[in-house]
Amino acid sequence: MPDISLDLRRTDFVSDQNAPASAWRAHAEVLFTTATGALASFSCLVDTGAPFSVLPFSLWQSYNVQWNPLGQRLTRQGGSPAPGALKWQDVDCSLGATYVQLIDPQTGTKASRPFLVVAKFASQRSQHPHLELAAVLGMNFLADNGLRLELDGTGADLVGHLSVP
Repeated sequence: MPDISLDLRRTDFVSDQNAPASAWRAHAEVLFTTATGALASFSCLVDTGAPFSVLPFSLWQSYNVQWNPLGQRLTRQGGSPAPGALKWQDVDCSLGATYVQLIDPQTGTKASRPFLVVAKFASQRSQHPHLELAAVLGMNFLADNGLRLELDGTGADLVGHLSVP
């Protein structure tokens, strides 16, 4: 299976002291399956700082994403409670599982199989509307699916892809 390219998006800034700064985000194009079996295209942030994937309320609810609930609370191995583990940006979440198909944005090629997404499913819309615009594929998405994330900043721009087994 070929690698799936990531859509690396750059925003250029300048500081109050006239220093340039570029911010980067890696996006993966995915297809979620709706409850009716239709496919809904959506852009997801690939976030190595996120321990779990996250599906904002507006995404899973308005697209009627097919998912299976996995629980309302998490406990650390050994029994200690993890009260904030299923919060996202001050919104309570449920743990759930769904599948996505990865799409290469450069070629339109779909990965050969669906990929498991164990995620926090937000129980309501965030007070910050911009947070509702993209799902997050966290570190658990890479580990659960045995994917390799490669980012390369040695050229003129940052490029990256997911290596699919």
